[in-house]
Amino acid sequence: QYSRPNGLLNTSNRRNFTCSSIRRQATQGPHDPVTGIPLKGGIKQASGEAGKQEQTAMLYLDNMFPLRFNALDIRQWFFRSKKRCLDTRAAKVIPTTEEIGHGFTVKNLEARTKDGGALVEFGFKCSLEDKKAVAKEIVEKIENHMKEHNVVASFNLQPIRAFLVKGEPFLEDIVVRYPTPRLRVEFQGEPVTVERLYKHLREYGKIYDIALHPNPFTSKEPARYAIVQFTRVRSATSARNCLHGHLIQGNRLNILYERQLRTNVVKEWIVEHPKITIPIFAALLAGLTYSIFDPMREFSIASRVTQRFNLEEYAFYRWLRRETWARLVSADRHMDQATIFEEDADDIKKIQSWLREIPETFVVVTGPRGSGKTGVVKAALSDRRNKIIIDCEEIANTRNQSEMIVELAKQIGYFPVFTWISSLGKLLDTVIAASTGQSAGIASSPEAQIQKILESAAIALRDVSPQSENFKEDNRKKVDKGVVNVVKRWVGKELGVKDDQDRDPHDVRADIPVIVFDNFMHRESAQTEQLWVEMANFAGLLIENEVAHVVFVSSNVAVHKVLNKASPGRSFETIQTTDASPEMAMSFISRQLDTKELDNEKLRYVVVALGGRLTELELLVQKLKMGMSPSDALDDIVQRTVIEIRKYGFNETADFDEHQMEWNSIQFWEIVKGLSQNKSVNFDGLKFGTFFKGDEKPIWAMERAELITILYKDGRANSIRPGNPVMYTAFDRLVSDKVFAATMEIETNQFLKKLAEDSIAKFEETVTSLSNIYNGRPPKEIDTRIRYLLKKIDKTQKDIELYEARITEAKQMVITAWEDCNSS
Repeated sequence: QYSRPNGLLNTSNRRNFTCSSIRRQATQGPHDPVTGIPLKGGIKQASGEAGKQEQTAMLYLDNMFPLRFNALDIRQWFFRSKKRCLDTRAAKVIPTTEEIGHGFTVKNLEARTKDGGALVEFGFKCSLEDKKAVAKEIVEKIENHMKEHNVVASFNLQPIRAFLVKGEPFLEDIVVRYPTPRLRVEFQGEPVTVERLYKHLREYGKIYDIALHPNPFTSKEPARYAIVQFTRVRSATSARNCLHGHLIQGNRLNILYERQLRTNVVKEWIVEHPKITIPIFAALLAGLTYSIFDPMREFSIASRVTQRFNLEEYAFYRWLRRETWARLVSADRHMDQATIFEEDADDIKKIQSWLREIPETFVVVTGPRGSGKTGVVKAALSDRRNKIIIDCEEIANTRNQSEMIVELAKQIGYFPVFTWISSLGKLLDTVIAASTGQSAGIASSPEAQIQKILESAAIALRDVSPQSENFKEDNRKKVDKGVVNVVKRWVGKELGVKDDQDRDPHDVRADIPVIVFDNFMHRESAQTEQLWVEMANFAGLLIENEVAHVVFVSSNVAVHKVLNKASPGRSFETIQTTDASPEMAMSFISRQLDTKELDNEKLRYVVVALGGRLTELELLVQKLKMGMSPSDALDDIVQRTVIEIRKYGFNETADFDEHQMEWNSIQFWEIVKGLSQNKSVNFDGLKFGTFFKGDEKPIWAMERAELITILYKDGRANSIRPGNPVMYTAFDRLVSDKVFAATMEIETNQFLKKLAEDSIAKFEETVTSLSNIYNGRPPKEIDTRIRYLLKKIDKTQKDIELYEARITEAKQMVITAWEDCNSS
């Protein structure tokens, strides 16, 4: 091989392209590239060697490399652009010197990788007058050679083209300038017409448009540049490399790539029609969520119901823990059973019998707070696996609706949940409403989000229900073999668990899911009002389709009103839990403590004073375990209850705005005095008394605050008792507190005195108006009315004197009974 100084290589089995062949003088005239016959009218050769000179010119080879449109275009990495590789490619494109003639030699190769081509500087011999014609002839021969041999690029299988460079190529490597089909042709001198530009540019490819700027037809100034739009990018790159610096009638052309400002019609339409496009995109997003996330959420809810990931529900784990860890750690393993009264055994059996039937109605467990309702339900569900317990108290205690939705999703097992989507929807609604004046309806309301969570839960429960095809198919596939089956049978025998194969295949009622709404309607407020309605409707849907059992555990007496609306025409299975009797309370404490070391008489007195409420009994047990005596424990519990009553019942709070009562302290004091003397207070007698005047709303508000409990007889409110048995003792202490009782008596009698004075004022006004009839001589009938009013005035005046005497006496009691605080 022989290498030229330009680096163009010869290879075996290829056309010789050596310096000797290049330097060989052409002794023949131009020939036809196909037939080889001399062409008539060819370029006339000057006689002799004296008229010929060494000339140089440049040609541009298009489609040698892939175009590079931006910085992220990686196609250039797969095609080497080194000097040796470029020489090899040029050797395939350019024919031999013998075929070209004119003493053709390649002097230099310059790769234009960004433009996808290469510049070839070549030399030839001819007279100066024939330089342009000979250069064109050489380029035509190269072009014909490539067409004859069908030379195409390997990366796009498109033909390689050759063009004569007429100007001075701008060899730049500016980073941000990339090829575009749009060229900016600047004029240095007089402007060039569109016709002349078209004549020079058309040979490089089809032209889409040529526009002069400024437009000579609309502007007084001459055109300074033209924008040429080609149909292909490679046409623009060839034109720029060949015509940059070209002179047309003495005017120089400077050609640059013009960044094409593409107008996306689809994008503009989307932006200009938000009322249409935004709901469409929202629907597409909802469809994507439905197809991807909804199955995940349904699986998560089903796993929560079936306790799939709860180790406590697996018999093998319970047996393993009992035989290992429980033997090492001394703990009361029967704590849960110990918190259940023996009286509750009948309620537990009753609930279990209802849950063994087909779901047809709700199971409602009501009773005062702390009476053991939740413990009874959990004990009844201890042998059921498909269950889910929703603590409504935690949901109702959230600060806002977003946290409420998150907590509801957590309780049900709804995962994943995206709260930011709702916030984004509200933001978009606000922006669209501000710009268009109408809301797009993108944001979903909290009620809609709650409904979505409950709907997903209903679908998951339907799949878990024994009536579903998925459940039946899963049961057919449950075939335990080998060691697993042996271990399960042995563990089940140890724990007394009935094997699945021994069960009646037709009896699938034990697999019906159970949904428990614990602390239902814990708080009634504007934030939770719709939540309770949606939960009740969701439960009604489950019962109507016999998908699952639903158990409501509530301390709110108004729970039946909400449930009746959700499931009208159905009678509920109801259990009313009550406080334990003193004997049962003593039995409970004896199971928790060793009472041999305690005085049973004192303990019985304390238990009677506390009542049979489970929360107070558990608190008493804790204090006794801490070493306190029964009397000290009782005093501590009662004192805490007194403080809570004075805080929430009499509104003794630091910030009155945080706790606005629906009743006044005088009304509650009247109830406190009545319950300190009697076990119950007449509901209607209190309602139509002086302090309530037929308004029962304050009474119901006190019950919601758990200060009192309203008992029913024949379906109507009949009597009032304390909200907690220990409140009997607390009310006694409040009445026995001389200073506090005296202050409340002062407020009460001042209130009664004000009512009496207002009544006397009205009586006096009426008497005055009646006395003026007939010039002070009223008839007998009116005189009778006047005398009756005078008697009322006299009686009311005596009442006012009595109230004033009580006020004076109470003020004196405040002074005499006052004692200074003990200071250490």
